[in-house]
Amino acid sequence: MDFFRLEKHEDGDLFAFIGNPEGRVNTLSARMLTELEEVLDRAVSETAPRALVFLSANDDNFIAGADIRQFEQITDAARGSVMLDRAHSVFDRMNALPFPVIAAIHGPCLGGGYEFALACHFRIATDWPKTIIGLPEVRLGLFPGAGGTQRLPRLIGVQRALPLMLAGRTVDARRAKRLRMIDLAVFPGNLADTAKRCIPYFLKKFPRPAPRSGIFSLDGLLRSVPAARKAYFGLVRRRVQKETAGNYPAPMRLIDCVEAGFSGSMENGSRAEAEALVPLVLSEESRAMRGLFFMQTALKKKDFGTPAEVDLIGVLGSGFMGEGIAAVSAEGGYRVALEDVSPENITRALAGIWKYFDRKVRTRRHNPVERDRLTSLVSPAPDYGPLARAGLIIEAVFEDIDLKRRVLAEAEAAVPPDCIFASNTSAIPIARIAEASGRPGNVIGMHYFSPVTKMPLLEVVVPEGCSDRTVATAVAVGRRQGKTVITVKDGPGFYTTRVLMPFMFEAIKVIEEGAAVHIVDEAMRTFGFPVGPLRLMDEVGLEIAVHVAGELGEFFSERELHIPPVLDEMLKAGYSGKKKGLGFYDYRPRLRDRMTIAGFELPRPVNVKVYKFFGPRKHRRIEPAEIRRRLACLMVNEAALCLQEGIIAGPEDGDIGAVFGLGFPPFLGGPFRYLDTIGSAGFVKEMEALAEKFGPRFEPAPILAHIAREDEKFYPAAGA
Repeated sequence: MDFFRLEKHEDGDLFAFIGNPEGRVNTLSARMLTELEEVLDRAVSETAPRALVFLSANDDNFIAGADIRQFEQITDAARGSVMLDRAHSVFDRMNALPFPVIAAIHGPCLGGGYEFALACHFRIATDWPKTIIGLPEVRLGLFPGAGGTQRLPRLIGVQRALPLMLAGRTVDARRAKRLRMIDLAVFPGNLADTAKRCIPYFLKKFPRPAPRSGIFSLDGLLRSVPAARKAYFGLVRRRVQKETAGNYPAPMRLIDCVEAGFSGSMENGSRAEAEALVPLVLSEESRAMRGLFFMQTALKKKDFGTPAEVDLIGVLGSGFMGEGIAAVSAEGGYRVALEDVSPENITRALAGIWKYFDRKVRTRRHNPVERDRLTSLVSPAPDYGPLARAGLIIEAVFEDIDLKRRVLAEAEAAVPPDCIFASNTSAIPIARIAEASGRPGNVIGMHYFSPVTKMPLLEVVVPEGCSDRTVATAVAVGRRQGKTVITVKDGPGFYTTRVLMPFMFEAIKVIEEGAAVHIVDEAMRTFGFPVGPLRLMDEVGLEIAVHVAGELGEFFSERELHIPPVLDEMLKAGYSGKKKGLGFYDYRPRLRDRMTIAGFELPRPVNVKVYKFFGPRKHRRIEPAEIRRRLACLMVNEAALCLQEGIIAGPEDGDIGAVFGLGFPPFLGGPFRYLDTIGSAGFVKEMEALAEKFGPRFEPAPILAHIAREDEKFYPAAGA
């Protein structure tokens, strides 16, 4: 066998070590299922073992999930049903064995891998940071289709299982133990020996009785009272519908499968899984989300050459961004010197970094020793002296070109000649900053997104003349910081900021024409964005939005994309956004906000005083469909212009950047996959109609006119 190596012990225990011959990571595939059947055949045909234990032959992963590439081979419902039926059959057979089957988990155990573990009778997992457990299939536009929607609710109860699956949440071993997703959390060392010593414990508990639910428990009510079942699952559907705006079909189908299992037998639920999953695999939403997954994986493997050795990173500026950059750098294993002209700011930032790691202790992602170790990697630097041995300097001072140039010149005078200097700026061209450098080949942009500790994207901005070594180093550091890294060409606004600005400007124009603030935001949330453009401006801060708009004003003016003067007026009036309590919305604390403690998310009221900056209200009703069309078209068109001008190297970078940096709807796959889905010809016609009505800002990019004329696509027909 290629995937399994069997060891039969003298006492009758059978150990099956899982190893993928095609790669370093174990994934559940058709070939693995075939060999799993052979393992089960041997287990029952020979002298029945005392127990069968599955472990990984790898030292850092159990089964990281299903082999997603095989989903691309499903071209029709019949073929997909055969694959799913086979998985159900094998797992059911394993679960029916007359001796204990134990999954000993070390490293990621996700998706199909955890469904494999659920089909075992018992589960142990190592208390190790990289041991994560869960069913995250909704992130790919799917749901657990190999029995997960049936076995997990029966194991831990529907009230715990359903939110985990709907959110695609993963948990560590300790949390999994508390949720009863595993039976034991054990020390990471010598897992085979630990599993061996656990077998007598599991023999006493075998055969494991079916979970029982009291009539007055939620599970008991759902199984025995149809009215309660209908009411509960109806409530869950309404909440999911509100959160997803109906854009993601997978969560609804998942709920259907769980309900089918509660209204009948597990066989009914498994049949519902098979019937509902294949249409999702074939859906455009899942294809788009799987495409993003493949592109992320390819980006991680992309070779940029040999990076410089970096042990110490200097972070200049200890504001909100500098604090976040220092935290993710320490988490990546780097020593960090945090420099600021204000000792008070450094003290506040160090306290914030400690709180960040302490929150991870409370959520069991780190222990106190790890928290203290990571925090100790960040040290204060009252001047440039501690940066003398830095291999990389990341500047995160205020968005002012003169300040950034001065900081660059001062830093270069204090660091080694081969030290790389990176500017964290969202709009200022890196080449203009590098004019103050004595070694411009070492200067690059590293554009982080706020909040740095949560946002997954890093945009590495490469100016003309930047060395390959500098690019490779910036990418390597970003990857160690846990970021998805794209590289873009230098220019006004780079890629992400440039495509975001027309989107923002048009939102203001729509309000000027008479639309209400909340209507604009809700229209774009319905399109699929996590927050609307006006709420986003509040989150970022209007002072930053005004500054960035000023940087790009001249660039956009040729296409009549003008900076809305209302933003500057609002800023002068003190309406600067969430941080100050007032922006387009009112964020000031009120008594009713305490209701959020009980789980009620009350919408923030619109700050109606902002309307006075827009002149006499026209109160013209603008249909949400028109709002969505105007804002989305401008963003997508600007992305196409960036590709045409070489700002991004290919549509993959554009889609990853828009989804993970700007919140472009993942189920659409990014601007370029969206264009492929709706057709560039139709999009060009839509833009031409908007240009005729609203002006040249809607002129379609020439590259789109060419692709529409030639009937081409950005991605091959097979798709990534």
